Amino acid sequence: MDIKIFQQKEILPSFIVNKLSSILIDYKEKYRQIKYSSPATTPQLAAGVVLLLNYKQLSSGNSEYVFQLIKRSSRVSQAGDISCPGGMLHPVTDKILSNIFTTGLLHSLYQQIATATSHHDKDSINLIRLFLSNAAREAWEEIGLNPFKVSFLGALPCYSLALIARTIFPLVCLTTERFEFKLNSEVEKILEIPVSTFFDGSKYAQLEIETPFGNPIYNNQFPCIRLTDDRGEQEILWGATFYIIINFLRIISDDSLPTPSSSSIIKKVLSKTYISGNSR
Repeated sequence: MDIKIFQQKEILPSFIVNKLSSILIDYKEKYRQIKYSSPATTPQLAAGVVLLLNYKQLSSGNSEYVFQLIKRSSRVSQAGDISCPGGMLHPVTDKILSNIFTTGLLHSLYQQIATATSHHDKDSINLIRLFLSNAAREAWEEIGLNPFKVSFLGALPCYSLALIARTIFPLVCLTTERFEFKLNSEVEKILEIPVSTFFDGSKYAQLEIETPFGNPIYNNQFPCIRLTDDRGEQEILWGATFYIIINFLRIISDDSLPTPSSSSIIKKVLSKTYISGNSR
């Protein structure tokens, strides 16, 4: 794949819509499993996240699409991780919000959803609307994202976390205009990472995880990628968000991501409050 397409502002959005319209999503199956999971065990939870794209000029002088990601603050679970904006589903509230999309009061977004989901069955479309509402609400709370300035491009398959009983329902969106980020206490900072970063094999590594708690990790090494924020600070992207982005790029690039050219191992020790968070 020619990665110059990520520099083409007008072409990439429709290209993504077409690519995502050809894939199967597992929202019905995963949501059914969550809904009917046994209350006697740790309950499975559902969360909607939005994989945000924005076209911007880089410090190099070039312009291309970037992923708009957040770094989670020390007040929340998975502190220090790089994530997509989003959070836990509130079934009643988010159902009401999804009805706004259904009725077409947000006409432009309603049309985008209709176009991007025309190949899905009715139940899947309703769940896409539900989790888009969920993710949009959470993104508004976390970073001040205005849902009136967002274009919907499509849904991605779910991802279930290894350490936490949670399944993520990812939606791909485009922020059509620059907006002022308004971070709440759950977000430490914003990272805007050029999409082309993920096509550089030298950026990849293996992350070796150590945990201070009893929940075992059956494979303590995870693929990751080194990121640099706009201040030159180094960050590591791994876990669910790494998987979601890699899966997205594999779909739109016809699986043409590079083979990692680095064999380096990065070590990370998770804090005792990694799962529970520290709200004090």
